[in-house]
Amino acid sequence: MNQNPDITVVVPVYNSVETLEPLFNGIERCLSAESKTFEVLFVEDGSSEESWKELQRLKGLHSDSIRLIRLARNYGQNAATVCGIANSKGAAVITIDDDLQTPPAEISKLLKHQKSTDSDIVFGITSSQSNPFFKRAGSNLMKRVFLWADGAEIGSSFRYISPQLKEQLAVQSYDQLFLNQVVHWYTERIGKVVVEHESRKEGKSGYSFLNLIGMALRLIIFYTDFPLRMMSISGILIAMVCFGIGIFFIYERIVIGTEPGFASIVTAIFFTTGIIMICLSILGTYISRIYADRIKKPVYAIKTIVQ
Repeated sequence: MNQNPDITVVVPVYNSVETLEPLFNGIERCLSAESKTFEVLFVEDGSSEESWKELQRLKGLHSDSIRLIRLARNYGQNAATVCGIANSKGAAVITIDDDLQTPPAEISKLLKHQKSTDSDIVFGITSSQSNPFFKRAGSNLMKRVFLWADGAEIGSSFRYISPQLKEQLAVQSYDQLFLNQVVHWYTERIGKVVVEHESRKEGKSGYSFLNLIGMALRLIIFYTDFPLRMMSISGILIAMVCFGIGIFFIYERIVIGTEPGFASIVTAIFFTTGIIMICLSILGTYISRIYADRIKKPVYAIKTIVQ
């Protein structure tokens, strides 16, 4: 095996079997045509035994071009990808999913765009019409919400990563890791190119509409201070409203001489209590993030490496 290939292709694997050999063959054809030396690093993310057996079979067939990592349990796609980046031998890294929805031949578009723009990272973006309606709606909602909250766009899992950025991403140890958001901490030279998107060859996606909404909320809480800013603004506004209501009741009592109504008092109490509980829940979420960072929960743990 070439000890210092031009490119390492990192493939997180979760419960895929039938797509793995066609995926490797497509990567091999594309990068050979581009005259690039390469390795394919499959990171098995705590999935079925059948996936690992298929990876071992492929390793036996292409021992010079394939390396395998098996994680101790399922850590998620982002963690498996970071594990692959950290253990890659190539100067640059390309990441691609194991489901063949993005044809390996599209790697050429990433390389061409990076060469022409000298971007630190190039995302392969699919057409908005290539996904089912609900997944498309959930994905668009997540992108719009995060762009509104933080001003940063969300990329994709099909990407080219430059040698310099690779070294920076390899040391990430952030719990609840979202790799595409970490990228914005290190560079503004971010490229995008439209790539083909095909139907899933095996199994079904783990990202449903509700999962995408949940991911959007986690992104906002874990990677922005937007909820805290909104809490501060709402606190000031509510204080002003309550102050105004208080002045009104004082005016009624002193000038008009009426007794404050029971309904208005109860409404004010429940309204302010509800706001306080919402604020406390937001604070609790951020405190839990501080706790998780303090105990240094690992992003991933490797069970087996097959060189």
